[in-house]
Amino acid sequence: MPPVVLTPSAYKHGFEFEEALYVMAHPIGQQVIRQTARGTEIAYVGHPYEGSDRKVELLAELLPPGTIKVFHFSDLTDWWRHLWKEEA
Repeated sequence: MPPVVLTPSAYKHGFEFEEALYVMAHPIGQQVIRQTARGTEIAYVGHPYEGSDRKVELLAELLPPGTIKVFHFSDLTDWWRHLWKEEA
């Protein structure tokens, strides 16, 4: 995985760096939000760690040449609930 940076706003809801890595590595669903002048914004939904029942959303920007900047990380809201795919 490329280098990951969490902005202060990503820590606002009390999640940890390792939890962000887990969501991005094990997404239940994800979607490209938009292309920006700097890179690509992506939404991820999933669990913050293995065995968790908590549902979370994470928004990140993929910046060339290979950095991921996480700018939002919170409990799952209705805004991104459509990305949640039922787990097998």
